[in-house]
Amino acid sequence: MSQPDPPGSETDEPLWGGRFDTAPASEAVALSRSLSIDVRLAPQDVESSVAHARALEDAGLLGPGEAAALEKALREVGEEIAAGRFAFHPADEDVHSAVERGVTERLGDVGAKLHAGRSRNDLVVTDLRLWLLAAGRRIDAGTVRLIRALVGIARDHAGAVMPGTTHGRAAQPVTLGHHLLAHAWALLRDLERLDQWAARASVSALGAGALATSTLGLDPETTAARLGLDRAFANSIDAVSDRDFVQEFVAHAAILGTHLSRLAADLLRWTDESLGWASIDDAYATGSSMMPQKRNPDVAELARAKAARLGGHVVALTSMLAGLPLGYHRDLQEDKGPAFDAADTVEATLGALAGCVETLRVDEAAMREAAEAEALYATDLAEELVRAGVPFRQAHRRIGELLKRLHAEHRSLRSLGPDEWRDLGLPEGASLLDPDRSVRARSMPGGPSPASVLAQAQAIEATLAPRNHGVSKT
Repeated sequence: MSQPDPPGSETDEPLWGGRFDTAPASEAVALSRSLSIDVRLAPQDVESSVAHARALEDAGLLGPGEAAALEKALREVGEEIAAGRFAFHPADEDVHSAVERGVTERLGDVGAKLHAGRSRNDLVVTDLRLWLLAAGRRIDAGTVRLIRALVGIARDHAGAVMPGTTHGRAAQPVTLGHHLLAHAWALLRDLERLDQWAARASVSALGAGALATSTLGLDPETTAARLGLDRAFANSIDAVSDRDFVQEFVAHAAILGTHLSRLAADLLRWTDESLGWASIDDAYATGSSMMPQKRNPDVAELARAKAARLGGHVVALTSMLAGLPLGYHRDLQEDKGPAFDAADTVEATLGALAGCVETLRVDEAAMREAAEAEALYATDLAEELVRAGVPFRQAHRRIGELLKRLHAEHRSLRSLGPDEWRDLGLPEGASLLDPDRSVRARSMPGGPSPASVLAQAQAIEATLAPRNHGVSKT
């Protein structure tokens, strides 16, 4: 068997070097080399290459045993890269050329057959789809863990009253369970978005080639099935141009990051020493290098901040893709940095925030004390007047004028006597200034009553029940 110079031999020639008289300038190589980023695609590149080798075999382009030899060599290269033993070469522009070089060095002419009918254009987009689908499954599992943590605490504190807020100010009584499940419902929508994205992203581009497929009679549908993807590309130009799936993944990550930041903001507020409604476990706090007394809620603070990073990735990708003509352009090399970082950021944030929630200690007594603030019951009073037949706008004004008068007199609702309550049209008004009564009265589906909270928790658990949280090796 002859042994041609493989890519990256002593000539330092890149895969495409045959057309050129002059080697690439060192500055050009430094700018274009992406190996430090896309080396993460090595496992996917091996799987894509194995599937492609089998497609070449099916098309009669490989001799007896050659596809098996290619698969063996590919897996050896993949194992060496994973173990840190693979010797990368300066000529390796990216992980794809490195893997191909490693195979060709082992198999000579047989290895040189691997790239027939494919381009790095269709290979990289297939690799990236596989990587992001696996990342999506890990994010799914992390999101489910966080939702279950929220549901667990919500069940335990279904009747724990607390002030609900609008505009950051006390508004009406709610329950802790009600508030926590609001976060859980938002995260469920994130899971739905991930499912919908994965269904669109499960496409193999292999067979599209650089742009216009090939003349070699390859079967893209069979290749897609071998990779565990739902279907093959419908249009070869679109296949190599499409980065919708990356843009959408990063956008969904940014939305999820926003939801995580809002949960973190609530944790920070509730654990503020001025409120003391909850406390974060030492395992999810840090100290100060100067002040011995400090227990800083760094996990929640970082979770709050990561949303900005994720939003920045959406802007970067969108700006890079806007106005880009169809076909592959080297601009598209810049898709992986934001995508990888978005996945890493969300996965890390989910794990840390789930642990923070799972170990959160709640002070129901402190929440109840805050929920005794009588201004929280103004809407209850107005709605009781409505029940007595007063038009709401009149009821609203009547209670508003009462509160204005009491404020001017330095009095409170609790200072009203029986005659004053009767004059207001609420002979039982004093009994309405009760947090438990208030939340129990809001018993409609989706409300803050303990019964409604438990029903919501059951509905969320039923939604999660059929999910499979296994993580693919690819």
